[in-house]
Amino acid sequence: REPDLAQWRQMCDRWMHPKRRVDIALVGKYTKLHDAYLSVAEALRHAGVANDAHVEIHWIDSETITPENVGEILGDMSGIIVPGGFGQRGFEGKLVAANYARTHKIPYLGICLGLQVAVCEFARNVLGWSDAHSAEFSESTQHPVIDLMPDQAGITDMGGTMRLGSYPCVVKEGTLAAEAYGVPRIDERHRHRFEVNNAFRPAIEEAGLVVSG
Repeated sequence: REPDLAQWRQMCDRWMHPKRRVDIALVGKYTKLHDAYLSVAEALRHAGVANDAHVEIHWIDSETITPENVGEILGDMSGIIVPGGFGQRGFEGKLVAANYARTHKIPYLGICLGLQVAVCEFARNVLGWSDAHSAEFSESTQHPVIDLMPDQAGITDMGGTMRLGSYPCVVKEGTLAAEAYGVPRIDERHRHRFEVNNAFRPAIEEAGLVVSG
C-alpha cells in the first residue's frame, strides 16, 4: 500500500512543532542508565506525538525521594510514572511518590512493580495498614497486599519461570480502561510472578481503590 504522505507530514510536524509540553517524572532506581527504561521513554515520546505535545521526561532516582523533599521534586510534574523493577532498593521512595500523586491528584501510572507500589501505598495510608507490603519484600507483614501467584508457589528456580503470555481480563464498566479498550474483555501479554492479593481485594475496593480489570 502506498504511504499516506499527508499523515507522515502531520506526524513529523507534531514531532518538530508540538503545541504544548507535559512534564513527566519517571521514578525508578535505574535512572542513571536511561536504557533500562527505554521502552517506557519511547512510549512516552510516541504518545506525545499522537497528542501534539512535547514530553519532557524527568529522570528521578527513587532513592532520593523523601517525605520532606517530594513536593520540591514532583510538585511541577504533569504526571508520574513508576515503572517495573526488581528488589526492595528504592521501594520506599516510590511509595512516597505514589502517595504524593494520590493526595495531590497528579496522574500516576504504575507499571508492574509501580502498580504494586500504588496498592501498598493505598493500603498503608487509606486503610491504615501500616505494615502493608509485598510478600516479595517482607515475610513478617500481616497485610501482604501483593503476594505470590498461587501457581508460582513452590517454584525455587527464578530463571524464566514467571507467568508469561496472553491472559484474559474482564474490564470494569465505566472505568478509563473500559473507555480506552472499548470492549468488555481483553487479552493482554503478562510477565510476572506477584499479583494483588485477592484476600485483601474486597477491603481495598471498599475503601475506594478501583480495580478496573
